Amino acid sequence: MNIAILSLWGVWDAIYFRCTRLQYVEKGSNIFRFVLLPYRGEPLDSNDGLRIERGDLILRLHIHNYYFATLCKDIENDTKIILMLRRHIRDSLPQLAEMIADHPRRDEIKGIVGTTMLHRGVEPLGFTTSFVPERWFFRYKRWYLRLMMMMIHPDGIRRIRRGEKDYSLKRVYMSRQELFDRYLS
Repeated sequence: MNIAILSLWGVWDAIYFRCTRLQYVEKGSNIFRFVLLPYRGEPLDSNDGLRIERGDLILRLHIHNYYFATLCKDIENDTKIILMLRRHIRDSLPQLAEMIADHPRRDEIKGIVGTTMLHRGVEPLGFTTSFVPERWFFRYKRWYLRLMMMMIHPDGIRRIRRGEKDYSLKRVYMSRQELFDRYLS
């Protein structure tokens, strides 16, 4: 990855973080950032049968893309990048579960929800996936994530052009109880 682009992205990430209500799970060691908010989408049925509905309190997950880009800036192998991301997600989920377990609003939080193109292979981690509606916000987010993929991934431009369906945007979600059962020690 181009060092100049990465530096600019770091500045943008700092501005974005200050302008949003994002919080770190554990800065510098956890791949997730989050915001606590009422859910605004269509009902989501998780693997364990819990339904997340409009108005339910959720933790909106955000992968800290800049942090991940700095970790894999010198890696050019597709498989290594994917495995590194999967490992960081898997290793970050126990800290996320502990953070929610200690949160003052723990009992109100129904689950965790994220929107991503990186949804392949998340089911074994406990996530359920569903397609997002075709609204302007998700079209913008898909454009933004594709742009990010082109910048992060060494072969990103070719991959985006090659496979439209491979990079569909999906919601990934998990109930609080499923997260606790799997990752809370």
